Amino acid sequence: MNSKKAKFLILIMILTTLLYGCKRTEKVDMEDPPKPVTIMEATTQNYSNDIEISGNVKPAQLIKQGFKVAGVINNVYVKEGDTISEGQTLVSLNPHDYELGVIAAQAQYDSLNLELNSKIQSAVNQAEANVDFIRTQLDRVRRLHEKGAVATKTVEELEVALVVGENKLQEALDAKNTAISQLRQAEAALELAQSRLDDTTLKSPINGTIVKQIAEIGETMAPGYPVFVLGRLDTLEVEVGVPDRLVENITIGEKVKMFIHGANKEVEGIISNIDTTADIETRTFGVKIDIDNPDGDIKAGMIANVVIGMDNISSIMIPIDAVTDDTEGTYVFVYDESTETVSQRIIEVGEVHTDQIQVIDGIEDGEWIVFQGQYGLLDGEKVNARRVENND
Repeated sequence: MNSKKAKFLILIMILTTLLYGCKRTEKVDMEDPPKPVTIMEATTQNYSNDIEISGNVKPAQLIKQGFKVAGVINNVYVKEGDTISEGQTLVSLNPHDYELGVIAAQAQYDSLNLELNSKIQSAVNQAEANVDFIRTQLDRVRRLHEKGAVATKTVEELEVALVVGENKLQEALDAKNTAISQLRQAEAALELAQSRLDDTTLKSPINGTIVKQIAEIGETMAPGYPVFVLGRLDTLEVEVGVPDRLVENITIGEKVKMFIHGANKEVEGIISNIDTTADIETRTFGVKIDIDNPDGDIKAGMIANVVIGMDNISSIMIPIDAVTDDTEGTYVFVYDESTETVSQRIIEVGEVHTDQIQVIDGIEDGEWIVFQGQYGLLDGEKVNARRVENND
């Protein structure tokens, strides 16, 4: 082989080696490294599915207070927001007309009472005395008649006089009974007139607060028309809306805890009522909770943060971030330690608790699931897994 041919062959071998080396390099460069993911163990946990709902503090009892009689308001002694006590005067009407009514009724009563105790009673006394006198005379005359000392005619005249006297006595007694009845009517009329006069002053029937003032000085009030809305302060009420999916977990009489903003205190209340129908717009059921307020430091209108305890749940809990939804359903990626690959697993989820979600079916206790880096993963893909503990 001459030197030219040898040089050519050597050149061919060098080029072949370089080309082969480049192809191997290109092939190695095209292979992507395993995707890094973070995995954690799925474990069964116990937790309380408590819910927190905000509500408004309201008086447990609201009373619309109005006059029993008509009239013009001449004095208002309280205003909205004032704390009031039972029996405290709130507002009054001009009493002039009702004072005249009492004067007239009193005069009628006094007149009848005087007539009964003087003229009518005097007539009764005279009639009784007359009858007693005739009876005495008749008894004496009858004894004399039996002895023949008095004529029969005299006896008969006294008997007639006795009948007449008894009739007059009965008339006097009937007049007295009529006068007594009229006096009782006058007494009732006087009590009614006095009651109407008393009703020109409106007093509070409860210890509470003035929730709303409706009428002002100078307004003419009709009977029963409210002047104030009153509310009790010793017992208050918090109303919250509980979602329809949770309302079956609570019962009347159950105790709940709440924090009252404004009063800056935690109190305990008792569920007193649960609505039977849900609100059409919010799909929540109104729940009323009674709270005691002996010190009066909790005011109507404050905000209450109510914690309603649900049943304790024991279930597998995983981070919400580990769960993905698509048209096929809800799934996670489960890591296989032996193959260092992940598999896509359809799961059934339940309640959400803070940043965790309940797994009802699809994951076994102790399996490792991907909760970081799962986006873009493929079923069966090999990964570079970094483990973290549940409490990290």
